[in-house]
Amino acid sequence: MKTASLIRQGLREIDALLEVPPEGAYQGPEPGVKVQTLLPEMEQAASEQTCAPVNWDEEDGPDGEESGDLSSDFDPVFEIGPEVEEAMEALGGSAGEEIKRSVELHGIDALGWYSSFHVTGAQWGVYVSALGIGHLINHVFNRLDVEWETKAHLAFHAILNHELFHFATDYAVAQAELAFEEPWWIPAKAAFRSGVPNYCTQEEKLANGYMLKAFRSMKPALRVRGKQEALKRCTLQMPEGYRDGVLVGREGWDGNLTRLAECYRQHSVRGAANDHLSPKGGWDWPQQFLITPRIDWRYCPIHLVHDGGRLGIPGNWISCFGRLEMIRESDHFVRRLAKMAAPIQKAWVRTREKLGNGLPSGADFKPWPKDGANVWSVRVNKGVRAHLACEGEGKWIALSIGSHKEMGHG
Repeated sequence: MKTASLIRQGLREIDALLEVPPEGAYQGPEPGVKVQTLLPEMEQAASEQTCAPVNWDEEDGPDGEESGDLSSDFDPVFEIGPEVEEAMEALGGSAGEEIKRSVELHGIDALGWYSSFHVTGAQWGVYVSALGIGHLINHVFNRLDVEWETKAHLAFHAILNHELFHFATDYAVAQAELAFEEPWWIPAKAAFRSGVPNYCTQEEKLANGYMLKAFRSMKPALRVRGKQEALKRCTLQMPEGYRDGVLVGREGWDGNLTRLAECYRQHSVRGAANDHLSPKGGWDWPQQFLITPRIDWRYCPIHLVHDGGRLGIPGNWISCFGRLEMIRESDHFVRRLAKMAAPIQKAWVRTREKLGNGLPSGADFKPWPKDGANVWSVRVNKGVRAHLACEGEGKWIALSIGSHKEMGHG
């Protein structure tokens, strides 16, 4: 895959970028709103494929679960504060009703949104609303017999996966624009906005279909009984397009993806006139959507919007971090690492680099209160773990490294 910065260079040459003033609400000036970037924009293409597979051709198994290697799913750490009960109570009142009505009108995009890299005046990427997470906890996953933190993870991934499909569509359309040297995205979006409803129903159908499919394949801690049916029921209460996401698996992905490409192609000039690109023309549109084995989140910035304050909901009911940007090594850590074999030393360097880019679930990054309130444990390789402490303001210190047994993991 190419990075968005490289794609934008090509799009600019064919006048396929939309320049608009920065949207202040995304940046935080709106009262009660703060935007936290969990993952920044990738500056260069990644060299390895690490996204977990999803079986797109099978219906959900028992309770909608599917096993798989989820070693590199993006999995930020959520911490639920003591104000959670107060926040959930507020979301059960008028604030919750306001969000519920918005979901009935705008689907899952009332709980998060995707800002396209075709737009140059705002920070692009996926935005997940903390209010959206709270809404799903309180109204969709409320009956699941799991902790608050687990429900927060489920809610986050539901919203994230829907919005990531919009990124995958953005990317596919951009590749068509570059190949045929004309804008598709700008005229198509203008047509969608002037229609009834004022969005692309086919795209929202597939975005919810992808959300439901990706929700089947999650790390063991998130394979919660009842989660799949709860999310399905939620989608059925959404508006046109969104509520049809449950049909995609039965109808087939290839046909649906081809129809989505046609929604954009028909608003171009040369593309619309080229019969070879039509659904009957033989062009392999499904291959243009890079959704298998899974949408690669590393190419898309991910932001968490702390927006509870605008509805009077405590802003610190939930906290989150998505990567460990600054890790220094204690003297004790350096001495222990120097005594270990070269492959382990290299594995630690790779682990440190990966943690700086995001928190893959395969790292099994988790609190380790045995060594202190702010100490966390991470898997370095199959037999070795490291312990790190949070020093605040995004700064971390590597405390120690050793075998599972040496580090107290049995």
